[in-house]
Amino acid sequence: MAMTLAEIEESIKSLSLTDKQRILDALSRELADARHAMTVEALSDVDGDRFVDHQDVKKWADSLGTDTPLPRP
Repeated sequence: MAMTLAEIEESIKSLSLTDKQRILDALSRELADARHAMTVEALSDVDGDRFVDHQDVKKWADSLGTDTPLPRP
């Protein structure tokens, strides 16, 4: 059964400072791992020539809101 936000907040309030720090450290590691994985994936895409040129994106973005927007690159 999922906890409500209020229940989570109450549980957090009851934690010691040490436990809160452990949770923050674990979340920081998870975020760093996820960021690293996304970077590796992005570099793999670049190595495989799977990317959109910056100038093409800029032209597309500049065309948004005009009478003749370009198709998404």
